[in-house]
Amino acid sequence: MNIYEKIFARLEELHMSQIELSRRTGIATSTISDWRKKKINPQADKLVSICKALDMSLVDLLCDEETVEPAAQIDCLTNENYMIELFRQSDAESKRRIISYIELLEVCKQINNACQSRKRQRNVSIIQDIDGNNIVVINDIRFKGKRSIHWKEVRAYLKEYIGDFYKVASTGDVIYIGSDLPSEYSGSVYTKKLNGAVAKAKANAAQGLPEMIEISTGRFFRENNEEKHNWNAKNGWYRYNSYFALPVYDDNENIERYNVFHASLLIRHASDGKMYLYDIIDIKKKRAPRWSHKALLGKKPISFMNR
Repeated sequence: MNIYEKIFARLEELHMSQIELSRRTGIATSTISDWRKKKINPQADKLVSICKALDMSLVDLLCDEETVEPAAQIDCLTNENYMIELFRQSDAESKRRIISYIELLEVCKQINNACQSRKRQRNVSIIQDIDGNNIVVINDIRFKGKRSIHWKEVRAYLKEYIGDFYKVASTGDVIYIGSDLPSEYSGSVYTKKLNGAVAKAKANAAQGLPEMIEISTGRFFRENNEEKHNWNAKNGWYRYNSYFALPVYDDNENIERYNVFHASLLIRHASDGKMYLYDIIDIKKKRAPRWSHKALLGKKPISFMNR
C-alpha cells in the first residue's frame, strides 16, 4: 500500500475529513486531494505533522506490514554486481518493492535532515534566576530589521512548528501548534501596534516557543464571548506567564548584555478539546529580578527597566 493510500485509509478509520487534516497539519486541502487524484505521496517534510495529526508512527506510515525473509550474508556494500544480478532476476513485484524501499530510505533521510536543520537553527536554553524563576534564553537574533520587522519571514519560520505539541511543566497541559498560529502571531492587531525593541522581541521570541510553553506558569481562564471564535475557542481562553531573554550586541557584534521580557501566552481551547497556542501578547521588558549571572553563557549582565 502506498503512503497516500495509508493516509486516506487512516482518515476513514478515524472518521476524519480532509478539511480537519488540513487544519491540524497546515497542508492545503487541494494538496491533500491531489495525493489521491494524482496517486502521489506527500513531500517528506510533511510526514511528521501528518503522523501527529493521524496518531500514527512513521514506521506504520512508511513500511509495509509484510516481513521479508533475511537474505544470505553477503557483503552487498562491495559486491555491486551481485545486487544488480539479484535485481535483474527478481519478478516485477519484487522490483517494485526494492525501488519502494530505496525511496523510503530517501524519505527518512530527508526527514532526519529537516529535523537536524531545525535543531541547528535554534540556539535556545533555559536558566533560572536566584528566586527559581525559569527564563528562556534565545542566544541569536534571527530577525534583525533595522527599521521594521519583516513579519512575512517570521510567519514562514513559524510554519515549521505546525503539528507540534508541547507540555506545560507546571500544569501538565498539552499545547498544540495549529495552522492559524503563523498568521495570527505575525499579523494580529497586537502585533501591528508593536514597534522598536518590543516588535523585535516578539519576532525573535518565535525561536523559543517550545521552551516558553514548557516553562510557563499561571493558567488564567476566561469564557469566549466572541462569536467569530465559537469554533476555534469554543471552550474558552487561557493565559500563561512566560519569560524570555534576548542578547544585546555592542559595536563589535559581541554580546554586551541580555534583555529580559515577560510575555503572556494566549491559548485557545477549541471544539476538538485540544488547547492551541494562538498568540503571544503583553510583551514587556522585565523589572530587575535577583539574577545569577553565572547562569548565562559568558556571564553577560542583564538589562532591566529603570523605574
